[in-house]
Amino acid sequence: MDPRPRPRRPRLELAVAVLLPLAGGALLAATAPRVGSTFAGPVAAGVLLLIVVVGRWLAGGRVGWGGKLFLLAGAATLVGVVWLAQPRPLTMLSRQQLAAAFEHDAVLLEQTDRGLEALLKRIEQADIPPAGERPLSPDQEVMLRQSWRVLLDHALLLDNLRHFYEEYYRFDIGRQRAAHVTSFLQAYAADISLYEKAARFVARVSRNSNAKTFLDAPHPGLPGGGFSRFREHVLGTIRQGRLLLSEAYLDYAKLLGAEGRLATRASWLRGHIDARRRSVEKLGLLNRAEQTVRADFQLLKRGVSRMWYPVQKEVAELLGDTKVRRAGSYLIDKAQREKVDAMLEPGDILISRKNWYLSNVGLPGFWPHAIVYLGNHEKLARAFDSDPAVQKWLLGQRAGGETLPFSRWLARRYPKAWASYTATGKNGEPKRVIEAVSEGVVFSSLYACAGDYLAGLRPRLDKLAKAQAIDRALAHWGKPYDFDFDFATDHALVCTELVWRAYQARPGQAGLSIPLVPVLGRQTLPANELAAFYARHHGKPSAQLELVFFVDARERQRSTFLSTEASFRASHRRSKWDIAQK
Repeated sequence: MDPRPRPRRPRLELAVAVLLPLAGGALLAATAPRVGSTFAGPVAAGVLLLIVVVGRWLAGGRVGWGGKLFLLAGAATLVGVVWLAQPRPLTMLSRQQLAAAFEHDAVLLEQTDRGLEALLKRIEQADIPPAGERPLSPDQEVMLRQSWRVLLDHALLLDNLRHFYEEYYRFDIGRQRAAHVTSFLQAYAADISLYEKAARFVARVSRNSNAKTFLDAPHPGLPGGGFSRFREHVLGTIRQGRLLLSEAYLDYAKLLGAEGRLATRASWLRGHIDARRRSVEKLGLLNRAEQTVRADFQLLKRGVSRMWYPVQKEVAELLGDTKVRRAGSYLIDKAQREKVDAMLEPGDILISRKNWYLSNVGLPGFWPHAIVYLGNHEKLARAFDSDPAVQKWLLGQRAGGETLPFSRWLARRYPKAWASYTATGKNGEPKRVIEAVSEGVVFSSLYACAGDYLAGLRPRLDKLAKAQAIDRALAHWGKPYDFDFDFATDHALVCTELVWRAYQARPGQAGLSIPLVPVLGRQTLPANELAAFYARHHGKPSAQLELVFFVDARERQRSTFLSTEASFRASHRRSKWDIAQK
């Protein structure tokens, strides 16, 4: 072995090997706008790096790890430049086509921005959504859903404009400066317009948690989770970073200028950008940062929801199907069911209780379940088919003025639901109610829903209002059960939400005004609250419900009996533990 130490490479030689290519590339890059190529600097730097390494190798020197890195950097630079220089849809346009595209798209951007501004002002003037925690009214739901669709259409257009022009960097600054600058301004203007309008819309919707939940629910043509995904896409960190870079590049673009025919819209675009930036600044730095954090948090929140929801659903179904005593039997027998059925009218509201189910543990109060009574289809027809007010209303609903009885109209409007309704129910009994259970919104017999305690409540409304409520109830048939117990949306429902939505008053349609109550931070309506609502308003002009009957029970004797109105008024205060009942 040679004992002599190997001489070290002089540091000066290494510094020259690194700095010479970079300096040459920087010099050419600085003069590129005058000599003609945006990529002259990077190309020169890459070529000189390769010359240094290859020259040393040809001279007999070793190419160590540093040389290999230089070689890799030079090759990567050249490959990157080749990729950047590839023609794209934007750069393939002729000068005349570019001029026409700039003019057309600038006008389109202006029209889209004005349309979104008008939309935001309209929902602000209508106070949609209202601040607070109460669920939206039917009219508010319609307007917010329509506004949401319009916003998405306009947002897609702006995002497509931004995406088309964001490859402005492929234009040669030296020879295509006007195209480069104007394309950048088009991309930045579309990007900041979308951000500004979306931030205002999100801030407006975020005033009401139920409105956010409503927009996140699936709607016809729109998948679930759309609002959260929109917020994270439009207001998230990626867009924030892009806007910050665009703000910095804007000053450089102003120095470059944009002379020529292609830049006729440049001054308008700069003014538009400045106006949108001022509007964003009015949101406040904290609010802007908060919107970004909330948008990014949706990824984590949605992931947790996906994991928890199946578990929550399985647990709820297990509790709802598990009975710890007296499995397979109820206290209300067939004779009692037929007796109360004769007392009921279509449109009545039932509240019921089944003892010994584990699901009763997690539900507040003595009464856990609410139901809309229809009667069998013959009884439903007798109640409404010949009513003049119902016929007049139906006449306005039908195209061509065709006259149909109410029952036949329902059969034609909801054919699948009607087929299920007219089929025989469990235990051979006809289906007489519509209810929301763990399997979803279904038709059931009294045997399936009556259980051990049952009360019938009659809305103090005319037949027209009840027919309209039944029509709305059937519209929800087949929807899944809402294991989140969220009244903000109607894509999935709990039992009381079906009742509440069916009888919700609308313009030109009477209904019930039953207030929701806060439970675990959400506005909802436990079935026990229906009994409490009746008790609070009993004997007053504000009373909206009448008691038809109350089937009380004696668990220890395993018997039922028709009890008094006073006993029902006190029933909502009973313990949910039946063992405590006398």
